[in-house]
Amino acid sequence: MKKLTPQQAREHNLKLVLRTIYNSARISRADIARLTNLTRATVSDVVEELMNKGFVREVGLGPSTGGKPPTLLEFVEDARYLVGVDLAEDEFRGALIDLRGGIKRKYNTRVKQASGSEALNRVYELLDVLVKGADRPILGIGIGVPGLMDAGRGVVLKAVNLDWQNLPLRDLLQERYDVSVYVANDCQAAALSEYTFGKCKKTESLVLIKIGRGVGAGVVINGSLYHGDSSGAGEIGHVVVDENGERCGCGKRGCLETFVSCRAMIRKVERQVKNEGVDMKYIFTAFSAGDERVKRIVLDAAHHLGLMIAHIIAILNIQEIVLAGGITELGEGFLKLVEKVVREHALDALAKVTRIRFASLGEDMVMMGAAAFLMKKELGLP
Repeated sequence: MKKLTPQQAREHNLKLVLRTIYNSARISRADIARLTNLTRATVSDVVEELMNKGFVREVGLGPSTGGKPPTLLEFVEDARYLVGVDLAEDEFRGALIDLRGGIKRKYNTRVKQASGSEALNRVYELLDVLVKGADRPILGIGIGVPGLMDAGRGVVLKAVNLDWQNLPLRDLLQERYDVSVYVANDCQAAALSEYTFGKCKKTESLVLIKIGRGVGAGVVINGSLYHGDSSGAGEIGHVVVDENGERCGCGKRGCLETFVSCRAMIRKVERQVKNEGVDMKYIFTAFSAGDERVKRIVLDAAHHLGLMIAHIIAILNIQEIVLAGGITELGEGFLKLVEKVVREHALDALAKVTRIRFASLGEDMVMMGAAAFLMKKELGLP
């Protein structure tokens, strides 16, 4: 095992002490030393540095245990802002987020059918507004992008719906804004957000399937995101499920996305009802009312999604499956259809112990997850 350099040891101690204060309401230097097994001198030195950087402040005296009352410390949640961005839908979303996950300001920009350089310019527009509007120093920018990523280099290898290929997004943004930038797959960011902030019940693992403009999944195993050997874990949207199906944006025919994505369902319903004003709420209403044309499309989507989930259960045996994105507007009736298909096609013993539910977080989940990536990388939090 390699010995830590003095700089690495210093960085480790900073993150350890900061995390200890972050996870405590108020705490003394002596208690930090006890919890971290660091010397009191080291703790005092680190705390002084954190106070100078504005991450920690003194907040009065604690109860005495016989001697001098200890000075208490607390974490300063608005010491820095995080910029969290979601590029997955027809509306790019961004927010300024504090270090406790509180959203301070939002800004959205419509990008329907924008792609290539036009989509990139919309990202700049979004970030320009947020960065200029921050009244606190910005720790960095976290971005959730739909598609295949090289997470280590921050390169978007292929984002079909944005027409981006081998785009060095991290480098472009770091050069423009001069802050740390982390680029993650949007579904992985959503999975991390649901695991960290959502209603996971006594589980260390989950698969989140995000269905909106596209389809993808994020996988959390034993509390950690699983990226795959080349950062492509969860790219289920472009798995061919019917070779005779419609042409997909990736060039293949019959990808899961052509059956299950909100965009595909809306397009199919528009053709059936000859109405260009269709959205997911329209589909839900028509489906609930028993419209046979819409019902066939919804049943087909539930069937293909259920089959995919059955395969995921068989491969990973993860018992928490979460559905997120625009698909949730179809309500509990759609969820029950998917559960029925899973029960019919997965091994009974596995299907019975698997919970399929809608995400507990709303449209901010990708932004929150992208910000969580940033906090983990930069500060070792939460």
